[in-house]
Amino acid sequence: MPSVSFVSLGCAKNLVDSEVMIAKLGAAGYELEGDATRADTVIINTCAFIDPAKAESTETILEFAQTKRGDQQLVVAGCLAQRYGEQLQALIPEIDGVVGTGAYAGIVELLDDVRAGHKPVRLAFEEEPEHDFLPRLITTPRATAYLKIAEGCDHPCTFCIIPKLRGKFRSRSEESILKEARALAAAGTKELILIAQDTSMWGRDRGYRRGGLAQLLERLHEIDGIEWIRLLYLYPATVDSELIEAMARLPKVCKYMDMPLQHAHPDVLRAMLRPSNGERYLEIIDDFRRKIPGITMRSTFIVGFPGETEEHVAYLEAWIARAELDRVGFFEYSAEEDTPGAELPNQVNARERRRRLVRLREAQRVASEQARARRVGETVRVLVEERRTLRKNDPFRERLGAAHAWFGRSPGEAPGVDGGVYFAGEAAIGEFVEVTIGGHGPFDFFGHTIAREVAPVG
Repeated sequence: MPSVSFVSLGCAKNLVDSEVMIAKLGAAGYELEGDATRADTVIINTCAFIDPAKAESTETILEFAQTKRGDQQLVVAGCLAQRYGEQLQALIPEIDGVVGTGAYAGIVELLDDVRAGHKPVRLAFEEEPEHDFLPRLITTPRATAYLKIAEGCDHPCTFCIIPKLRGKFRSRSEESILKEARALAAAGTKELILIAQDTSMWGRDRGYRRGGLAQLLERLHEIDGIEWIRLLYLYPATVDSELIEAMARLPKVCKYMDMPLQHAHPDVLRAMLRPSNGERYLEIIDDFRRKIPGITMRSTFIVGFPGETEEHVAYLEAWIARAELDRVGFFEYSAEEDTPGAELPNQVNARERRRRLVRLREAQRVASEQARARRVGETVRVLVEERRTLRKNDPFRERLGAAHAWFGRSPGEAPGVDGGVYFAGEAAIGEFVEVTIGGHGPFDFFGHTIAREVAPVG
């Protein structure tokens, strides 16, 4: 039985692609091997969104190319493959096959060609992402799974290469999404995390002018076994009142908003070809808070976009204080080849980008500190993920009075980006408990359980 080992880099959307490929290969008779040095085939699923991601992907490919056995195959998948597939294979002859983001559903056939001695390059996008997502080998903690509801992007942001890497926006059908969600629930998933390049745009290419995602949430809410539904990557121009009202009305939908805004000053947003302006963004944020009291809000911003001035930075700094978002991720602008932004005048040098990054992070640190302080004393529902050993100098060790603690996430924390909750008391991995928040650190909260959860919400 041939064996295959996976290295998955980049975002959650890439992770879902890897999980689908792993399951398809398993169904075709391939054995998953955790040790890449022993595998017959190594597949590296790459990222190419910004320069650091490209560098990590390239370094990983080179590392495996240098240690590749003579009887071993090396396949490169994902965004870097989609963007530079033919060049990679020409520059790194150890690469035996290339499969881009639009063709990974054919991974079994590609590996058959590779094992037959061919060196295939497959990059064509499928018209609709309706290939079978089932079965899927879930690699996240057992109660949590990502659910990709669309592929590609139609937005013309001048800094972004994603439309060229993932194609035009294509919503999956409601039928295929619900089929996968039910299968995940039957396998033990309790938290569904909906992802896409623009999650709130779901259904608009299928006839919904508005309210499409709200309707999908209604249907997902009916699935037995699912207790949390979390939304990632909303887009300010496609968030509608129906979505906000559905998030407020449906108890299984986490009171959590992740909406990358990228900037707030209208001049910078105009240069980015992003919608609206900072004042309109504050109105959207206020609408969420008014209709969904206690909602946790997250965003991301790009620092040092071409033409950004001190005035623009000062505006964003003041905007951050006004918005009082719970969490924000900041990224230095990366001039991506084949994007309009890379050709704009007045590029900001690296030293200045870094200085602005530190300044804005400090502004957000104050806002986040205030947001975390407001949660102290609350009792929250926590999904338990693991048991952790606390280092001797960890302040939570003294606060909890124990060398070990449970770790999990409340509705206010998405996996991988938001930290979580450390707590003492009775718990079990994959289950829910009620935790009273006793305090916080720079990223995480700590507390104690008050009671075991015995019935699902909803």
